[in-house]
Amino acid sequence: MLNKILLIGLLIVFISPVVHANQIDDCQAIKIDIWTKASFAPTGDSVIIQNKKFKLIGVKAPRKEKKQKFNITGHPLAKQAQERLNKLLANHDLSVGVEYDVRQRDAFNRGLVHLYVKEKDKILNLNALMIATGYALAKSEDNQKHQQCYYQAEHAARMEDIALWSLHKNQPQLHYPIVESSKITLEDDAYRIYKGKILSVSKSDTNYILNMDTTGIRIRKQHWNNFDYSAVKQLEGKTVEVRGYGFLYKRAMYVKIQSPNAIDLLRKK
Repeated sequence: MLNKILLIGLLIVFISPVVHANQIDDCQAIKIDIWTKASFAPTGDSVIIQNKKFKLIGVKAPRKEKKQKFNITGHPLAKQAQERLNKLLANHDLSVGVEYDVRQRDAFNRGLVHLYVKEKDKILNLNALMIATGYALAKSEDNQKHQQCYYQAEHAARMEDIALWSLHKNQPQLHYPIVESSKITLEDDAYRIYKGKILSVSKSDTNYILNMDTTGIRIRKQHWNNFDYSAVKQLEGKTVEVRGYGFLYKRAMYVKIQSPNAIDLLRKK
């Protein structure tokens, strides 16, 4: 299975006939800042390097369950995602190339990185390889390097119906990684893909407002420069997939997004 996944990753990064040249280049490092040793992956989207936790940019793996002061429910295949990332690291002797992006730390002061591994005479994007396993989603954020690469990796895994995509196909009642807006429950928060028809699009002083039947998508004013409002307006009446962190407010689900890549119909192919 792992060999098949690595083959998928190689096809994505180097020889896929459906990928344009600029997308192939997008998987490659602009500048690897340092080669170092990783220790292990505590989750499917984070790695310990030099005793510090780093999050993989553009990657969102299923959330692990946490039983601390506040119980946090986990997502399906979270343990398997962690194991898969650890296997990818182990298969490359834990040696990783680190590339930073514009924003280097998140709100929790964790480092944010694109990682690379050496595969014979090639250098492969580890973030993309992890997404290609099907155990993680591509994530849209303010760091924009390699976004096309990561979504292409996700597309390949989805076409192969592996891991999370097999789960979605065979157990849609789990509402992960995709949930239909019309079937949302109060437990369908956190990070996932929300799918539904955009019933209305409007603009207030502070937000672009896109409403499905039970889900509200909000784009804050500070992120308007990332969007073409005329393109957003044209989503009205269309069924879209929107990915982001869902949160409940007055028994309705809301998702705040910062990048057009978070909406499938706005994403550059």
